Amino acid sequence: MDQQVKKLTLAALLIGGFVSAAQAQSNVTVYGVVDLGLAKTSGQSVIERENHASRLGFRGTEDLGGGLSAIFNLENEILADTGAQKGNLFDRQAWVGLKGAFGTVYMGRTKDIIDGAIGRIEPFGADGVIGKVNEPMMRGGVGASRVSNAVTYQSPSYNGLVFSAQAVLSEIKDADSGFSGLVTYDNGPISLHAGYQRAVQTAVSAVKPTLWSIGGAYKFGAFKLTAGYTKGDTDQVVTNAANGEYDSFLIGGVYTVGNGDFKAVYGKQERDYVKSGKAISGEETVKEMGIGYDYHLSKRTDLYAYAGREKVKSLTSYQVGISHKF
Repeated sequence: MDQQVKKLTLAALLIGGFVSAAQAQSNVTVYGVVDLGLAKTSGQSVIERENHASRLGFRGTEDLGGGLSAIFNLENEILADTGAQKGNLFDRQAWVGLKGAFGTVYMGRTKDIIDGAIGRIEPFGADGVIGKVNEPMMRGGVGASRVSNAVTYQSPSYNGLVFSAQAVLSEIKDADSGFSGLVTYDNGPISLHAGYQRAVQTAVSAVKPTLWSIGGAYKFGAFKLTAGYTKGDTDQVVTNAANGEYDSFLIGGVYTVGNGDFKAVYGKQERDYVKSGKAISGEETVKEMGIGYDYHLSKRTDLYAYAGREKVKSLTSYQVGISHKF
């Protein structure tokens, strides 16, 4: 039996067990997204591709009394065009924790809280519209979608103000752990965030990459305007395509009409670095724009049509698809 078959067999057994648990216990929820569309990117064949990652997850709570609850979340990513599992079994979420009047604290693999804030201001949910080549733009050469070995805390909401912190253990002797802090504010039409991150070291090194992130949104009736900026410093000056200082920004908008949302975004990233002893400043690494439309057939099912252009790589992408949440 090859490795992929073993993975799928294990997944089937685990899924069967959790579904049985969900039926027996009302505090366990099975949820997910199935998303798939037809996409064409310049220079490539037409393919079936997701926009929002298809996933299957299990989350639950247990009331421990006195306002305290135990919580968990396990989430697996699926390639809907083939049915194959992407990455490790629960590569998206695998954590357990406690929730109470003090807030929420949990441990395990989860979303990077700084990267997660980008979804607050990116009209397409930070999933990318240019064949996904622009997806990491706001990570500034430092950030990541998910982090392992993390301890995450989120405070209660104080009139819309929430404080979050995340420590990421390196689990490597003499290597530095990473840490992040994030403040968010949501009140009526206003949404704001600001955060700082020092990335975890994957090896013993003097390099200490850092990332700053700020953003906000304001809603005028049916129109929502968003903007964000990140500054990433890989703390390296040697010649390497991933090294240097990155400045990234985006502006976007969402206009709701009836059952549909019109979306637009423009983003740009520039890099400063040293090459052969010469300082290179303001090199464009990403310059993209995207437009799209989501039509909500229901609260759980959307039809979408997106188009985008990435100037640096000279790529144009079109995609139409359907997304269903359960």
